Amino acid sequence: MKFIDRIKVFVRRPTRAQIQTREVLSLNDPKLVEYLTSKEEIAESIFSVISRVSNVMASLPLKMIDNDYQQPNDCTAFNLLSDGPRYFTRFDFFRDIEALRNYQGNAYVQVFKNTNGQIIDMALIKPGACYPIIDSDTGELYYQVTAKDNKNYSNILYVHYMEMLHFKHTRFGGIEGTDPTKVLTNTLNFDREVRRISLTQLNGTNEGLKVKFAANMDEDGKEAVIKNIAKFYKENGGLLVEENGVEIERLTRELVDSKLLDTDKISRSRVATVYTVPEHFVGGGQSSYSSQEQLNMEFLTYNLVPTVNQYEEELNKKTLTPQDKKKGYRYKFNVSSLLRADTQSRGNFYQIMRRNGAYTANDVLRYEDMVPSNEEGMNDHHISGDLYPINMAPTLRKSTQSVVKTD
Repeated sequence: MKFIDRIKVFVRRPTRAQIQTREVLSLNDPKLVEYLTSKEEIAESIFSVISRVSNVMASLPLKMIDNDYQQPNDCTAFNLLSDGPRYFTRFDFFRDIEALRNYQGNAYVQVFKNTNGQIIDMALIKPGACYPIIDSDTGELYYQVTAKDNKNYSNILYVHYMEMLHFKHTRFGGIEGTDPTKVLTNTLNFDREVRRISLTQLNGTNEGLKVKFAANMDEDGKEAVIKNIAKFYKENGGLLVEENGVEIERLTRELVDSKLLDTDKISRSRVATVYTVPEHFVGGGQSSYSSQEQLNMEFLTYNLVPTVNQYEEELNKKTLTPQDKKKGYRYKFNVSSLLRADTQSRGNFYQIMRRNGAYTANDVLRYEDMVPSNEEGMNDHHISGDLYPINMAPTLRKSTQSVVKTD
């Protein structure tokens, strides 16, 4: 696509065929929940995973650091994300991104820059309104965005990849991420059929009757007796009276076959596998972990850390100006907040970091969201008295034995 052709694309109306090729959706629609639940059915286990993962991702503290691990405050993109773009809060913005990424496989955020290349605004775009394409002439990646304007006709825009944040699930050779719900299509269909069978059983009764007739009773007589028993049973709340020559035995059965309940466990296990979360995240089993730190470690290793790395690299690449990158600015999600575990584990960790000179007393207070102290020595680094530089002579080390002086 040549440059003049791109200009024409922005000013002309698309053809009817172009409009029909992509779903026409407006940008920054506040009613995202309607889109999120637009499919016929979403299994409870999938909603549980999406809800939990997106809430955790949005809860992670976001920082901007430089090469000296200082926290600069002159990055416009970071300041915008900290406050939340447009009508979003920071929490809602990242939660919506992560929810769409896990539900559709892709989440798109268009960035708007001023003449200095600084980010001044961001817009969350629904996945159905955005499609990646490759310019056959230049090999550049663009995103085709279908939007609605105030004149009630469609306009197709082509946005360069450096102006579109694209958060995605695992992809296989293409640009778009794989939709996890499509991977689970067979599981969802199977689960739906099991539910249908279960509801059919629930609509019936859990009691059956076994009727024994006398050997000399003809078929018409048997049919008449059965009708009388059924009528009496219905009109008297399940009360039965045996007549001469007839024996009635009650047969109790389960409302739902226990084997059908096992399929729910299978579905939950498959959902957990596709979303790379521990099975107990979707109620598939009880955790055997001995502490909260161990409970979070599996989720952190296989799911959250790769996702966080993707967010950080995408933001670093596309929202920082060349000047920001020269200063060594980069985004950092603090995942250590998830490892605060129980009181005893935190205490042991802080003790190790204090005794080895890594943390000050005020550092510990800050990590515990407590007010730092102005007392003398609270910002000093200390080290245990039994630790010495490796090149220190043994005679210079402290000893409980008295030193004998010689002339």
